[in-house]
Amino acid sequence: MFTISSSKNSPNISAIPTSLITGFLGSGKTTAILKLLANKPINENWAVLVNEFGEVGIDSALLANTVNDGDSTNKSNSNENGVFIREVPGGCMCCASGVPMQVALNQLIIKAKPDRLLIEPTGLGHPKEVVDVLTSGKYKELISLQSIFCLVDARNLTDTRYTEHPSFIQQLKVADTILAAKADTYSAQDKENLSSFITNNNLNDKALHLIQQGNLDASWLVPNRNAEIIAKPIISKPKIAKPMIGIAANTAQKAAHEIELAYQNELESNQVLQAQLEKNGFIELNNQGEGYFSKGWIFSNKYIFNYEQLMALITSLKVTRIKGVVLTNKGNYSFNKAGSDINCKKLSNAKDSRIELIDTDESVLNKVTYEQLYKRLYNQTN
Repeated sequence: MFTISSSKNSPNISAIPTSLITGFLGSGKTTAILKLLANKPINENWAVLVNEFGEVGIDSALLANTVNDGDSTNKSNSNENGVFIREVPGGCMCCASGVPMQVALNQLIIKAKPDRLLIEPTGLGHPKEVVDVLTSGKYKELISLQSIFCLVDARNLTDTRYTEHPSFIQQLKVADTILAAKADTYSAQDKENLSSFITNNNLNDKALHLIQQGNLDASWLVPNRNAEIIAKPIISKPKIAKPMIGIAANTAQKAAHEIELAYQNELESNQVLQAQLEKNGFIELNNQGEGYFSKGWIFSNKYIFNYEQLMALITSLKVTRIKGVVLTNKGNYSFNKAGSDINCKKLSNAKDSRIELIDTDESVLNKVTYEQLYKRLYNQTN
């Protein structure tokens, strides 16, 4: 059973400085986290909890490949860089009473003993429910939720698929800071739309920053409204925990049993998927919810893609979101396509190939098949 404590010779972990980084699909959350990690104090351990709508786990693989030289085993990673990553794929991690989130948080905190925790909910998730989990029960003492960001691409503020989606609206309402991402691509009209949207939706009380290339300033991790915290260093060491109070014994035991059961189910599911990957060389995974559908694949490292053919296919597809980490004949690459924007970056290493598509029209996704992707293979290793 998981408990958040350390050895008899060291104090319990508590009051971990935590930031929630939200934003709708393709807003640039992972890029912002990567920039923060690149400037992390060298002597600090940072933990990142990533929640994705799709089942494949692209963001965690990208983070792992970027900060941990490609080690993405067991969904929880670390090395001398002091960065620990844990993913919760397949929809909002706060659903089912927050059990998936608690399983992942417990594992991550026990392993990392972090000086700072960054949480990236899915772009289609419910941040208010995530906040409720983090600020209640045992996490009330364990977590110090210092800041909540919402990344917004102002170019999408005329698209009702974004502005009328309940998750998009809730992300903005819950946030204390709005980050207008990709600001270097904005027209004068985009900036005017942003200003009007903030005013019309009564968001003027929130801090607003226009950022480029995901440059989230580390000083923003601590809220300006708290002068006492601002006066202290941004990264603070965990304090000695106070006794946990306010949880009835029966309720706590039931919650602990649910978490343990969820953990065992996750282990069994991962074992089944790994066996399928070893047998067939690929896995196809699907998900749906909040008006969107996802379809994705994991390919074993036996398969190498033809870079030009794969990128030509990705560029031609008309879906809301495409992202991936792939092994190609020209090296290892990540790619990310949101709307008309597509970014491709070479990676130093990668464990396997992962490709995922997200759209509101399931029939569009169904037109993309494993056979189509298989035709883009450069070769198959023995």
